[in-house]
Amino acid sequence: MPLQRHDTSPVPRPSGLVPPAADLTGVTELRLHGVGGTTPEDLLGDAAPQHVSGDRIAGFYRTADLPGRHVEAYSWGGLTSRSGARVLWLLLFPFALANVAGWMCSPRTHQRPVLFRLHRAAVRWAALGLTLNLLLIVAMTGMELLGYQCGGQPGCADDAWPVRLLHHPLLADHPARRILAGTLLPLAMVILLAVLALRTIARYESTSPLAPPAANGPRGSAGERVSPDLTEPAGPTRAADLAGAADLAGAADLAAADLTGPADLAGAAGRGGSGRRRAARCGIGLADPGFWDGRRGALEQGHLHIAAGLAFVAIVLGHTVRESARVAGAPVHTPALAQVALALAVLVLLGAAAFVAAERCPVAVPAVLLVAAVAAVCCAGWFAVGQPAYRQAFGYLPGMREVAGLTLGGVSGTLLLVLAAVVPGGWRRGTFVVFGPFVALALSVFALNVVLVSMMTRIAGITAEVSTRVHLPAGPTERAEIYLYPVVGRLVPYLTLVPLGLILVFAGYELVRYWRAGADRVQRERIRAWYREHSPRPETEPGWQRSTVVAGAPGGRGVLRVWRSMLGRGWEARIARARRFARLPRDVDKLLTAIAVLCAILLVVLQVRYWAFGILPWGTQWTITVGSYLAATIPAMIILVLRRGWRNLHSRRRIGVLWDVLTFWPRAYHPLAPPSYAERAVPELQQRLCRIHDSGGRVVLAAHSQGTVLAAAALLQRQNRPDGDVVALVTFGSPLSTLYGWAFPAYFGERVLGRLTPTGGAPGVALHAWRNFYYRTDYIGGRVFPAGREPAEIDVELPDPVSTWYIHGQPAPVAARHSGYWVDPAVWRTVDDLAEAVAATRRLPRQSQAAALHDEA
Repeated sequence: MPLQRHDTSPVPRPSGLVPPAADLTGVTELRLHGVGGTTPEDLLGDAAPQHVSGDRIAGFYRTADLPGRHVEAYSWGGLTSRSGARVLWLLLFPFALANVAGWMCSPRTHQRPVLFRLHRAAVRWAALGLTLNLLLIVAMTGMELLGYQCGGQPGCADDAWPVRLLHHPLLADHPARRILAGTLLPLAMVILLAVLALRTIARYESTSPLAPPAANGPRGSAGERVSPDLTEPAGPTRAADLAGAADLAGAADLAAADLTGPADLAGAAGRGGSGRRRAARCGIGLADPGFWDGRRGALEQGHLHIAAGLAFVAIVLGHTVRESARVAGAPVHTPALAQVALALAVLVLLGAAAFVAAERCPVAVPAVLLVAAVAAVCCAGWFAVGQPAYRQAFGYLPGMREVAGLTLGGVSGTLLLVLAAVVPGGWRRGTFVVFGPFVALALSVFALNVVLVSMMTRIAGITAEVSTRVHLPAGPTERAEIYLYPVVGRLVPYLTLVPLGLILVFAGYELVRYWRAGADRVQRERIRAWYREHSPRPETEPGWQRSTVVAGAPGGRGVLRVWRSMLGRGWEARIARARRFARLPRDVDKLLTAIAVLCAILLVVLQVRYWAFGILPWGTQWTITVGSYLAATIPAMIILVLRRGWRNLHSRRRIGVLWDVLTFWPRAYHPLAPPSYAERAVPELQQRLCRIHDSGGRVVLAAHSQGTVLAAAALLQRQNRPDGDVVALVTFGSPLSTLYGWAFPAYFGERVLGRLTPTGGAPGVALHAWRNFYYRTDYIGGRVFPAGREPAEIDVELPDPVSTWYIHGQPAPVAARHSGYWVDPAVWRTVDDLAEAVAATRRLPRQSQAAALHDEA
């Protein structure tokens, strides 16, 4: 039951434990929280809010009514951080980056079919290469290090039970069988990825973006539902809205959906939110009614990735078994099985590469490729079992070097193809540096390889001594050794020390800029003058009021005062530095681009020199040692983070902040990435808005941070909203332009957000009103539109801190930065005003709406 924290007035409620009915008529203030999974109790200031819709993972909660309106909150934090198992998504971080890369295309690329097809194909091929890269290192760990090298040495890992089984008489003298046993590790990884993908698709991508037909209220003629006051029709049913969208809205709705081709125009009115829609389509943005219906696309892409992974395992198994027997001089039995396995696997890889880049995929193709991949694995396994016992060659697993070279060369080639697809798209000021998709993919490749190579080295170190120089053992008493490729040890410093050096240079540069912001006398004087003009002394308790403008000025006289002024001490210096720190995230793209470009160039050059000419990368002993220690700490840090996040809800919420940004987008580019919470949150928000509208209600959306992105995504889809709905929007701390418009300009650019421009309640428009509040000290939120070009004065800057005055003996006011909007009176005064304005709006009858829309079209 509602138990408000800040109100002692009685709340009407039924007796017993029966929850009160949720009235949807009138005005409803609906609050959306940001990143981190804010609880309903904190959102509503209510110790026990009433759960009125949804479930415990993501649901709507209501508190006691305010005068003239209901107050609700949509709590969606459980989709990303509430469950302890979701902390395991941290392991899928490289896949999440690869999926985000596909959505970072420029507006020019998004609008031009040829450029967009090239971009989509290149990113999806790079994502597929990332999956194969993962399986390559896992296969090297299981098949070469454990199955072949460790299993072939009697003294290796005798005390490790799983590895000790490789010394069983059925396996010890059969290298091919031990290689097959090592295949269980990459096969287990494929199965794990498949289970995660299928489970998350069923849980997250199953929510339909279409609102159900309204069932409440009497029906009038022509399928209209009569409004509760029986004075005007409340609009057609939801089914009639969708079926007759073209008749009612004509070209206006189709233009709002951002459709470009004749086929798109024909399908917009007919299909609505069909599962056949694809989000990754040329010219199709967030206004597409099926954008958040990605179940079929995720299933198809997931099956193609799994089929390609199985085919890759079959190729590695068949090729290495045949090469190991040939190098050892042993006869190769049933070579036809190896040829069949390799032929099937190559065909599956080619088919997966072809259809993974296509816009549409025939229904039967993923199943056929999956069956063929399983057949290839079975043939390769049968081939390995049929090989006789022989004495294996000393050193590395024969054939693995060629597989690794081809795989890593393919990954590098796809990265270069992504770079070639990005450059023609151009660049706009205020967006990510021109190589955005390339940078995200390159960072995903680096992160994956650094972590997996470190873990491979640690696993090898547990079982035996690790060396990068192959040499014959000195005697039978010497401990067994496992040999890594020399390039692995030499590349580790480049993957660790180079990024670390760039990060330290960037941190030093930002620290200097941060210090100079507080030491700038002109900037401090501007802050002081502004607050003296706009922050008058409060009328209450005048004797107790103190001002930081006077009290915070640098003290001392003469040289001491000048010295303190140069150091940037005082209240104004802290505010200036807070404003400078708020601009720090806008500079991160330069650091990420430098890391990605420099490391990519180094790795391509070094790998070509090694795999083609046999030249090892340069490196001294101290760089190799320091790099190996840094690489070894990464798995340990991941384990500590996972352990802490599994046990502690607050830690999971902090980890979930990262996933609230990375997992917003549908899995249209990498299906094995963490699921998109927006595929459930956006349709649920739209359905709630439709229910309120069908009950004769109106809505004031108050959204903070990431909640503003969900609100914009829901409101941009006019075809998934009822005709004539009255919605006012208040956003604060919004990253719509500062983050999403910066990194994803094709989907959150100025042109796209301009469709939400309010026109004061005219029929058919997106919003009745919109106010966006921001602080200059906010490191996440900011303006939605550029200064001087914003329509209808949407952006409103608020001072932070609100005032320089404080009570003597109390702490001086400090910058609230990103979270101070919830207690800023200016924000909630605007919410009150918009609630009154929305309540006074007269909703037009359906016939008037249709006529107005027809005139606009």
